[in-house]
Amino acid sequence: MSGQNLKNYRKYYPLHHFIFYPVSLILLVFSVFEIFTFINVNENLVWVWTAISAVIILMIVLSFMLRQHYALGLQDRIIINEFKFRYFALSGNRLEDQTYHFSDSQIFALRFSDDQDLLDLINKTIENDWSSSQIKQNIKNWKADNRRI
Repeated sequence: MSGQNLKNYRKYYPLHHFIFYPVSLILLVFSVFEIFTFINVNENLVWVWTAISAVIILMIVLSFMLRQHYALGLQDRIIINEFKFRYFALSGNRLEDQTYHFSDSQIFALRFSDDQDLLDLINKTIENDWSSSQIKQNIKNWKADNRRI
């Protein structure tokens, strides 16, 4: 396999980039054209083609929103793995070895704690089974997450 460079660094998802979006845009252009074709001829067909255009626009918008959903899911996985590494770096133990299993929302809340307070906050969370909002309320030194999408 050749190395990555300026000409080949982009990644395309063929079904989205070369099939779904071009076909959707062609259908949208065609449906809008049909609206203007029947505007003075048949009012019922104008409404049909308007509805078809609206459905196509909705499909395109939903596909963009789905891409955002994938990004947020990946971001959650990264946050959890970063937190596990941070816990290991501070305690020398694996988070998975704990008898208490943290929920994702608890981990998302604990990540805001400064390193000095994190282990104490983890212990208190285990003892009291705190929710994410209770964890956030008990953070003494807040560590901002300015890179969240």
